[in-house]
Amino acid sequence: MRLCKLNAVGIERFGQFRASYNSGANPAELKGLLEDAACSEEVHPHIEVEAQQLSTRFAVGEYLNTLFSSEAVPGLDVDRGIWAWLAAFHFELLCPSGTQPGSEERWIPAVGDFRKYYRHLLAGPYQVYRAHRDNPQRAMALLATPPHAPGDVYEQLAARQELVTNPAVMEVATRLYVHPATDALKSGAASREGGSARRLAAFLDQLTLTWDLYALTPEQLLDLLPAEFDRFQR
Repeated sequence: MRLCKLNAVGIERFGQFRASYNSGANPAELKGLLEDAACSEEVHPHIEVEAQQLSTRFAVGEYLNTLFSSEAVPGLDVDRGIWAWLAAFHFELLCPSGTQPGSEERWIPAVGDFRKYYRHLLAGPYQVYRAHRDNPQRAMALLATPPHAPGDVYEQLAARQELVTNPAVMEVATRLYVHPATDALKSGAASREGGSARRLAAFLDQLTLTWDLYALTPEQLLDLLPAEFDRFQR
């Protein structure tokens, strides 16, 4: 299907669909919305979009960066209509059976509010992957979970633009919280206990008062971590 963007009418109808989904709405109903000229308009240049079976948010970021790599879409990052259309198109991927749609910013990007924008289920992983496109594996700590479940590691670190765009911080987070053999998050990474991602974000907030995080290497940053993080470095 050709990539389109939802207009105000389409975004409103998509919201009505998500609200009714709790009552057993059929995802197939969205096909009519996506194709209705009264709800959407074509995007230029021409880009074809196909349904995807993606198991992780890393795969989502990779797919979207590939999708938009050959053609520049003007204003893509701030185009609510495009991201809303893409989210509706991939609804079954982003809201699998047994789950609920959740808050609006997961589906309609909160343009202008980064602390909410990153929660969009497609724009979020796209932006993280793109920020580290020279070595996207370094951001695996934020992208290891299923497409519909960002998780607390992502929530704690992606909400802070100065952290999520910092190569050393992302490298450290991945070394701490991701099993290198499986690319899965380690147990306890998303907890409230010592050494968790929540504690890492709090520690880094304090560290910025006296250190320039962008001037540190991953090794230097690891050396600065207090003992509570030792269990994740074994």
